[in-house]
Amino acid sequence: KQNFPNPAFGGGDDVPGTWFNFTMGNVDFFMLDCRFYRQDPGVVDNPSMLGTDQKAWLMQALANSNATFKVIASSVPWANGTKPGSKDTWDGFPGEREDIFSWIGNNNITGVVLLSADRHRSDAWLIERPQSYDLYDFSSSCLTNIHRHPVLDASLFGYNDKNSFGRIDFDLANPNPTVTYTIYTIDNETKGSMSVSLSELS
Repeated sequence: KQNFPNPAFGGGDDVPGTWFNFTMGNVDFFMLDCRFYRQDPGVVDNPSMLGTDQKAWLMQALANSNATFKVIASSVPWANGTKPGSKDTWDGFPGEREDIFSWIGNNNITGVVLLSADRHRSDAWLIERPQSYDLYDFSSSCLTNIHRHPVLDASLFGYNDKNSFGRIDFDLANPNPTVTYTIYTIDNETKGSMSVSLSELS
């Protein structure tokens, strides 16, 4: 709390953590704490990354949101195969990930956009959801670290030649609002971009 002046810190003193949410315009952001409550996937069957209270908070906050877009930010990648063989990403917590994604679809939560990090590259991933709408995981990392991870063929596109960052822009004035993800190098060069409309996230 002395170093990070978040709007809130988890569930308070009784349920500590760093998760919180905030609103910008007609976009709601849900910032997850992916470390405090995580269980060891190598020890626990069907482990949890978020813990019971944070997971319940996320679902309730999404259910209460009337925003056009709902951005869920994770410190580790959502998409399958972003770090092959690793259980540090959501691949180590497939049951809880499926619980969240299924709940979003079953409760008709529209406009969900996923953000993530912790890979030394910037990239975009498609998460196919046959029973609902497909989700997109936009990942941004490697702004200052010279160590880089290779771009994977399974991603929609990616970049790792220079230090880079990702930016998301929302066009809410469009009759069919859009979110656009763009990768920029540290020298402000564009290295990939894509847009997703609200109708695709419904």
